[in-house]
Order: sequence, then C-alpha cells, then structure tokens
Amino acid sequence: MGSTGEVPTAPKLPIPGKRNILITSALPYVNNVPHLGNIIGSVLSADVFARYCRLRGYNAIYICGTDEYGTAIETKAMEEKCSPKEICDN
Repeated sequence: MGSTGEVPTAPKLPIPGKRNILITSALPYVNNVPHLGNIIGSVLSADVFARYCRLRGYNAIYICGTDEYGTAIETKAMEEKCSPKEICDN
C-alpha cells in the first residue's frame, strides 16, 4: 500500500451465519496537546468492545477517523504552518 510498508490484506467482509459486528466511535477532536480525556471520550470504550467481540470469536471490525476539515484542526494547522492532514497524522 504505497510507501508506508504495509502489507495489503483482504477486505474484511460479513460472513454468512456468523455474528458480524461493525463498531464505530466518535471522531477524536484534539486541537491542543492530546491527553487521556481525548482517548476516553472518543475511542477507548469502542476499542475495548471491539477487543471483547474478537475474543468471543465474532467477526468484528472497528473503524474511526479524523476530521481534517474541522475548524479547530484547520486553525491549529495554520498556527503551525502545516496542513490539516499533518496535524491529524501526527
């Protein structure tokens, strides 16, 4: 997958007859130094539930993202003279 060094994997698809679970979480909005509250408030509970589902043998997928188009991210990027993508990726 590009220059990231990641090995391409097959897409995770629903399996007929098996418990299929899609887990999502709120977007983590961090416009300053990230702290524990950012993780607890957005992704921790969903991550724990996804791990629990996988331990139970369920076909679970957990997805989340970032908001590169949010005002706080854009403002921080302008302050740091970089792109919103760079803020979200770091």
